[in-house]
Amino acid sequence: MTRLVLALLAALAATPACAEPATARFRGTVVSRDGEVLVIRRPGGSTLTLTMNAKTRVFAAIGARARDIKPESYLAVVADGGPAPEQADQVTLFSPSERGFEAGRQPWDTAPGASLTAGWIADIRGTGTRRVTLSYEGGHSAFEIAPGTPVTQIGPGEKALLQPGAAVTVFTHAAPDGALQADVVAVGRQGVVPTL
Repeated sequence: MTRLVLALLAALAATPACAEPATARFRGTVVSRDGEVLVIRRPGGSTLTLTMNAKTRVFAAIGARARDIKPESYLAVVADGGPAPEQADQVTLFSPSERGFEAGRQPWDTAPGASLTAGWIADIRGTGTRRVTLSYEGGHSAFEIAPGTPVTQIGPGEKALLQPGAAVTVFTHAAPDGALQADVVAVGRQGVVPTL
């Protein structure tokens, strides 16, 4: 009996007391919004119900171009890997109030081997194909942004933008009851698809 109690105590000690909830991202279009309940249709056709609350952050995504990138810009680049400079698949510019969002480099779920790198411009060159170096805590990464690469600009938004048909990317975590809690919603305006 004593051994069983000791084993249980050891197992509890090895379990983090407050593990961070895992983030899952979902993309699709808005089907409906009823108060804090958001229903989206995913690319495969299935629907997903998400719960928002007062802490849910909403970003509005508008169309932009690579030439909008300035020396003082903060941006996020999705790329599929490869030798430096990596080829950017899509780029997100952030308004000053959102700088620092997802800073650093992390795996991304847009394609096998994809990553998202977010940081401040350390170097920028070129006028057609743009070459940028992003700086973030712990490192830096270089990318080439070819003409035609999807680029959007993200700024503060509101839940009223979550109209049927709007394209969204939703950052979620699972609540204790299993419901999907929306932490961040990026919503495209005027037909724009968020590049996150």
